[in-house]
Amino acid sequence: MKKALVVEGGAMRGIFAAGALDKLMEENYFDFDFTIGVSAGATNLSTYVSKMHGLSKTIITQYATKREFFSPLRFVKGGHMTDVHWLWHYSRKALDIPCPTNNSTIPLYVGVTNVSSGECEYIKATADNIDDLMVASCALPTAFRDQPSINGQCYVDGGVADAIPVRQSYAMGARDITVILSQPYGFTKPELKSTWLLEKMYGEQPALLNTLLQRAKTYNETLSFLNHPPQDCKVTLIAPEEGFCVKRLTMDKKKLIKGYAMGKRMSRRYLKGLDNVRKAS
Repeated sequence: MKKALVVEGGAMRGIFAAGALDKLMEENYFDFDFTIGVSAGATNLSTYVSKMHGLSKTIITQYATKREFFSPLRFVKGGHMTDVHWLWHYSRKALDIPCPTNNSTIPLYVGVTNVSSGECEYIKATADNIDDLMVASCALPTAFRDQPSINGQCYVDGGVADAIPVRQSYAMGARDITVILSQPYGFTKPELKSTWLLEKMYGEQPALLNTLLQRAKTYNETLSFLNHPPQDCKVTLIAPEEGFCVKRLTMDKKKLIKGYAMGKRMSRRYLKGLDNVRKAS
């Protein structure tokens, strides 16, 4: 039975997954046939499959909190609010990080949203495409004004079309799926109250616009899959508790550290549950 690890995105909320994955690394738990993530979920997984403990925590708390990454003033002046290209490349250079796929024994699939079709594509990360994939998967429309190109095709944040790619992991043959969420269990995405701005900005890209307008519906349908998976599939969740205080653009390092600690704690609970199942059998 194939086992998959799926990690949701969520920008700075990814600090929870950073803690959860670090705990798995501490316990040397890599019992998955493949991993799949979008946006911050993909970057977190890149450090996990490469066994780079603590790296995601450093990137989020030390580099993603810099003005070079997050700048509302730059955004007002016509630039990026969140410069994901800078964050990924600067972190790799500053920390002298080798290609995240070099030491990996577990395949990593990265979700990116095709601008032309509006659909999510899941591409296996390699040494040749990892940089382009990570930037594209984190390129949140509006916040990052570019639409990165891969092989001549433009893409944006994978979470636009598929924020939690659990159904894709099922389609790829996984029947034992662990999902790390970035929102507390029970969260549902609210419908957009106003659509005029999106229609103005992306009216010339109708497929992408439709996907953006359907985000809440798609997200909540995925939650339904998590709550009621097919009979031949087991889904286990690692999710923040209700007190999780990190938002998409939280820059408060104390809150981020608390979110990281919560991730480790919930992952410890997950591993304890697995151990209890093994003992019972």
